[in-house]
Amino acid sequence: MVQGCGDSSSGPGETETTEIKGTLTAPDGNTPLAGATVFVPKEGSNKIMAKAKGIGGATTSAGECEEPEESYSAFTCTEADGSFTFDVPVSSDEVLLKIFKGIFSFEQSVDVSSAGGDIGEINMPSASESFEGEIAVVKGSWDRMEDILAKVGFGEVETDESDYNYGQLVEGTEQFDLLDDPNPLFEDADGDGEKDLFNYDIVFINCGTNESLVSYDKSKEAHRHAARLKSSGVAQILSAENRQALQTFVQDGGVLYATDLSYDYIEQAFPSYVDFYGSDETPAAERESWGAAEVGTYGIETNGTILESDLEAWLANVDCFEGENCLNDDDTVHITDFLGGWGVIEGPQSGATADVTQWVEGSVEWSGGSGVRPLTVSFDVGNGSVFYSSYHTVESEFTPNWRPQERLLQYLVFE
Repeated sequence: MVQGCGDSSSGPGETETTEIKGTLTAPDGNTPLAGATVFVPKEGSNKIMAKAKGIGGATTSAGECEEPEESYSAFTCTEADGSFTFDVPVSSDEVLLKIFKGIFSFEQSVDVSSAGGDIGEINMPSASESFEGEIAVVKGSWDRMEDILAKVGFGEVETDESDYNYGQLVEGTEQFDLLDDPNPLFEDADGDGEKDLFNYDIVFINCGTNESLVSYDKSKEAHRHAARLKSSGVAQILSAENRQALQTFVQDGGVLYATDLSYDYIEQAFPSYVDFYGSDETPAAERESWGAAEVGTYGIETNGTILESDLEAWLANVDCFEGENCLNDDDTVHITDFLGGWGVIEGPQSGATADVTQWVEGSVEWSGGSGVRPLTVSFDVGNGSVFYSSYHTVESEFTPNWRPQERLLQYLVFE
């Protein structure tokens, strides 16, 4: 347990302390949130609530978190199971708690007059309620990160097995902006003088986002995936101006997450961090040719090794499928749904090793080779963060239950 009391001098009327304990969950009301900051603001403080930096900030393991920038009487961090306990000065039965993790922050008054200070479960509100954080998801042909956001409580999931959309987001219930293609991100529809990308705190770009959406046909899926169209629209989206927009968005505190074929949004805008498969002659600071890393072998599966202890501890505290463990007996995580031509990572770029977090790695195959490769990575740029997963975060066989690789993204959403 990490507990900060460095700013805990007593104010007027604060004559005693009491122990507060509780559990923080995601908007779904079931998923524990680890590494979140819970604090009691100091009386008279008018500062804006602090918000944690993204991946690579102070949150490095379960039970550790960002210290508030706002003046506080006491603060603590949630554990891997979402629980927290700390002593706070009180002057009445009502205590105001402020809570933040990643881009998300909110506050809640709690009654500490009964049950020995056990306030029970605190449920993070969804985006339709009072909390900080604006999210955009760009649809794709082969991945559906919007379904994960729905499962975590930012929308409704279809649970009727007879419905065509079983296991998927019920469109219209989402508490985020769901975009058919990336173009709106790089336009100024609201007329404020800057691209609408800057209206968001976090942007998810699904695999296949630059293609026309296709109906799911498993017999043709691999061929379509491997032979994706590199249309003129793609090149236009990632003009020098739009590459700069992505860079500025992240530097200013935004979070960008892309999967599989959408890796080029990262390669083209941030080439000096992650070494994607391509020419050995290309300098680290230069972009590879479009689609060069799309050489992954179709149909493989792997048991990925978790490389960050906080992620592993959290996975041990959540369920997958229907009440089963998310981790294998050897603490690896099963990853599947690699379609033909998935984006292969070689590793961190030369000189960027310390800046790149490798979350999961696994034994995989690609055209002309095989070996252990990073499968989920992230890095900080300025005040923001960039994430990438080579695999699809949502499996093709949809379900309202959690799959292990879906849990991986869920965890990173709140980092």
